[in-house]
Amino acid sequence: MRRSRPLAIVRAMLALAGAIACAACSSGSPAVVSVQKKVQGLLGQPNVTSFLDVRFGDSLYRVQNRFPNGSLETAPYGADTYRLENIEVDGVRYQRVKYEFTSYSGMQLVMAWFTPDSSEQVLEKLIAAIGAPTEQDSAKGSAPADTRAMWRLPHGERVVFDGPKRFVAVLGPGGGPLRQDEAENEALDSP
Repeated sequence: MRRSRPLAIVRAMLALAGAIACAACSSGSPAVVSVQKKVQGLLGQPNVTSFLDVRFGDSLYRVQNRFPNGSLETAPYGADTYRLENIEVDGVRYQRVKYEFTSYSGMQLVMAWFTPDSSEQVLEKLIAAIGAPTEQDSAKGSAPADTRAMWRLPHGERVVFDGPKRFVAVLGPGGGPLRQDEAENEALDSP
């Protein structure tokens, strides 16, 4: 247990050094890109910590306070679910967003159905935030609306993007009990 703390401190120091180096250089210089790649290589791939300002691990109470117009439901396997309808954030329009909660780990699954005109933005935001997909099912040059992609991240998160169904899901690191709900919702048509 003690060995992981020094590693965390080293990672934080490397991230700070990388940020300082990036601030000292112009944003387009090759040195900046090189430093950024080295820092990311040392720190590992990014992980997903939140969706629409709801953090993985947040309580149902916090989500209700953040979005008071939502409705409380129970998922098919008994998990508490909070559903939002027709919201727009950063130019992306979502027809429906569902947050699912585990008893002990808080919010651990988010599923969102976006409008057809938001496909490109959703995929671009995912790639910008977490990098290239681990798996992708589409021909090179295919439109985002025709793309299916999945990411497996180092902290146990699983991200699914399904352009044809206009669906995105993020299963958090403590979301194991919710995998079946995610799989069933992924199979549904868009609302």
